[in-house]
Amino acid sequence: MKAAPRGVSERITPPAARRRDRDPSLTSEVSLTASGEPSDADVVAQVLAGDGEAFGVLIARYEGGLLRLAARMLGGRDAAADAVAEGLVRAYRHLGSCREPARFRTWVYRIVANRCKSHLARRPIGDVSLDDAPPVAAPENADSGLDRREQLERLERALAQLAPEKREAFVLKHLDGMSYEEMSSVTGARIPTLKMRVHRAREALLAALKEPQ
Repeated sequence: MKAAPRGVSERITPPAARRRDRDPSLTSEVSLTASGEPSDADVVAQVLAGDGEAFGVLIARYEGGLLRLAARMLGGRDAAADAVAEGLVRAYRHLGSCREPARFRTWVYRIVANRCKSHLARRPIGDVSLDDAPPVAAPENADSGLDRREQLERLERALAQLAPEKREAFVLKHLDGMSYEEMSSVTGARIPTLKMRVHRAREALLAALKEPQ
């Protein structure tokens, strides 16, 4: 099982400590995903039934994407790890309030995104790194001699200048591959609003590639 993010394992209290007796209504025959793994809904049921260790399955499943989102929102890996750890602790402690366990992914993304926004509200926006991100396609009329390193440097600066909500929308759509319906569940914003944020974010990033140096 993949290790929990920094601080998570120390700050999580096993549900069994809060719920000594298993609730038979929470246990059912486990359904498997196409990859042969238990579904999110089944893992959530296991945790709520007292198997605290099962939450590690969800951490392993979504930690990478959450860290990617947080790093681009906050501009640093340490700050991202803190926000994700806080978000996962909150998700664990309030797992019973997840009304649609089958949509655990969007639920936990929303929690971590909110933690990131809280961090941003307390400090200036730092530098944002795109080192681990898939490259953003350059416009056809961009300078053909522009190498990848220079593109990334321009994109880093442009992404850091975006308003947090535009940066969040761009990352969720283009880096995490979410649908607009999922993005709406994560952010609480309407789909037309999200489409506009993604459009404007992409325009700003592409414009950064055209700027003369």
